[in-house]
Amino acid sequence: MKKTFSMMLMLFVFALALAVPAFAAASNYEFLDAAGNPSPHASSFTYDAVVSGSTVTVHYDTDYIYGLKVYNSATDAYDTITGTVSGDFIYFTFDVADFEENLPVQLGVNAGPHSGYMNLQIKWNL
Repeated sequence: MKKTFSMMLMLFVFALALAVPAFAAASNYEFLDAAGNPSPHASSFTYDAVVSGSTVTVHYDTDYIYGLKVYNSATDAYDTITGTVSGDFIYFTFDVADFEENLPVQLGVNAGPHSGYMNLQIKWNL
């Protein structure tokens, strides 16, 4: 009985570990950390961005993400993007001047004691 329970528990943990990376992971953009290194943890919360001309809409699960600030080079400051909540998702729409450049952002993350805005960059894979 003890052995069967242990095997079932290990199988459950393994299945969960496989399901987490498949949670989202957009193909048309990814997050880099502030130093420009890939951030697989932050990127695991992404869904593909909807791009229309220079306007982009991204969305995230509201269990994990609550805010987005996008760097504005004209003002040398971050603009707070107003999110629209629909169901379990929050949508952010903003303009991108150059898809060839990484876009500095601050992503509001719900992560228990590590909650707050993370300094990241968006690398476009368009």
